[in-house]
Amino acid sequence: MNKVFKTTLLLLIIMGHAAFVNAQEMKMGEVIIISTSAIKPGIGQEQFKLYIHELMRIRGHEKTGTGLHLFRADRGNKNGELLLVYEADNTLERKSLPVNSPFTQKPAANSESKLSDFLTDPGAYVEYHLIGTDQFKPLPSAGILGVHKIQVQPEKAEAFEKFVQEKLNPTAGHLLPDIHLMYYKAVAGSEGYKNEGVYMLIFAIESVAARDKYWPAGAPETEALKQAFSPLNDLAVELSSYLVEGSYLEPGKGAAAYFESLQWTDFIHQ
Repeated sequence: MNKVFKTTLLLLIIMGHAAFVNAQEMKMGEVIIISTSAIKPGIGQEQFKLYIHELMRIRGHEKTGTGLHLFRADRGNKNGELLLVYEADNTLERKSLPVNSPFTQKPAANSESKLSDFLTDPGAYVEYHLIGTDQFKPLPSAGILGVHKIQVQPEKAEAFEKFVQEKLNPTAGHLLPDIHLMYYKAVAGSEGYKNEGVYMLIFAIESVAARDKYWPAGAPETEALKQAFSPLNDLAVELSSYLVEGSYLEPGKGAAAYFESLQWTDFIHQ
């Protein structure tokens, strides 16, 4: 079996938005739930993609206002993996999700989604909350999710979150008109998952064209990107004081030194 089919399939739920966005992007969410389930052996990506697109069509007309979005990685550590985004117009409580959601505590055995036919453990998840939600109003849309694993020193977690809200969000949070840096904190997970001190940074990028304008494929970073990050040099150094040494991009290796994690993936909306 192709190696890509053995990798972990990530699923995200973006909650709190009623409208289905256009085919090129999706609204970011204050709450994101990521499934840690693997895709079943023998299931091809195209087969899964066709099924998810059919669910998108069906759920786009449901009274609950739910919708699905599919992403695929094209750069980074998880290149080639799929990312399924489930968008729900309801409260932040998981119990209010539709019964056929893979993130309810007890998914219906005969639900219309039948995600259990595709995933080894549909109920496995990690739930993240956006740090400083009031600083991202309105929430931006993204055609690319640049997901970076952020490793914060455990004893500095509380101070790190304060630093994000007071210094990073007002600057890096709205770095460019087509790029926003959004920090999320893990707050819950399925049985056995330890979420203490787990964070991720999402580069919410408007489109592939926007990304390639700053990070062209097979070419050096552009001057526009360097100019955007240059005023943040002092903040970048301060940011590094909260992070685990060796987990971030070092100075001299990119314009976004300290901000970028060594574990990252770009997911493109399908």
